[in-house]
Amino acid sequence: MNLKNLKIKSLITNLLIALAYPVLKLVTSENRLLAFSDACFIIGLFMLVVGIATWLFLKGDFDITGYIADRAFKKEDRDFDVYMKDQKEKRKDSFNYPVLCGIIMLILSFITALAV
Repeated sequence: MNLKNLKIKSLITNLLIALAYPVLKLVTSENRLLAFSDACFIIGLFMLVVGIATWLFLKGDFDITGYIADRAFKKEDRDFDVYMKDQKEKRKDSFNYPVLCGIIMLILSFITALAV
């Protein structure tokens, strides 16, 4: 992860979306802190799985599959080298927000579990 590409506004937006369900569980449950901790743990694990898939995508592991799908659906006869150049340009300023959000959610879950 290259932290120079981190945008605080995007991180806060992703964290607010990830925290929506745990906060709902915090408000509606009887054992509030335990439900919040459990929800943060589950959402954090889910975000880590999504982040791993995003990491594979950002590293270019699905480029050949994307190229084949692009040719099939868009009916373009673009060369693979040109396609790879375009993909590298798109990924140049990318950041893997799901991994960072997942780690933050797991840390939050751990801290709140200590208080239970």
